[in-house]
Amino acid sequence: MLIITRLNVLTNFKVGKNLLLKSKQIAKLNYASSVAKNKLSQENKKLDDRSPWTPIYFFPHIRTAAICSRFKLYQTAVTLAAVPWSISLYNDGLIEASSLGVISGCATLACCTLYLLSYYFRRLIGILFLSEDEESVQISHLTFWGRKKDIIVPLQDIIPLADSACNANDIYIKLKRFSCEDKLYFTLKYGKILDKAKFEKVFGTLEFLDGTK
Repeated sequence: MLIITRLNVLTNFKVGKNLLLKSKQIAKLNYASSVAKNKLSQENKKLDDRSPWTPIYFFPHIRTAAICSRFKLYQTAVTLAAVPWSISLYNDGLIEASSLGVISGCATLACCTLYLLSYYFRRLIGILFLSEDEESVQISHLTFWGRKKDIIVPLQDIIPLADSACNANDIYIKLKRFSCEDKLYFTLKYGKILDKAKFEKVFGTLEFLDGTK
């Protein structure tokens, strides 16, 4: 009788353990399903948010420009960090004044190069969007840190290309606005016009530009 009771206890224990494992597995599956649904919902929301905007221009090399901008930033930081270390070595008599001058010169050159590159890269337009009602333009360009920044401006604020004194031989064309003197650039030579009709809605006719896409 005692043996039967022990067997029943062991059987019930095993059954309970199996049920517990199954419940944990079900809970994990439910959690994974919930995470997947939330992720899908967020992606759909992003698509819905983007849907009112139609891309009209794209610069395919914008990612390369962003990588170069970030790399130059890191390179300049490393070069500047080497200056105080070099001064310490010079004070200890481990390097000569000429070596210190070379390192200081490289740091100065790196700063100047970073300034020049960032001046153009952070004004480089990667993509242009036109709103569904054709009253606003979203401009995506790079920042000093090589990241994307979006600004939205009224369509009527953009000066047509015909009034901007530009031509097809210009590698970069300045995007001019009536309300401010901010300088942003895009290229018709290396960029791609995705929707010519809507692009002309923003910048006017392109007939005066020979060789446009």
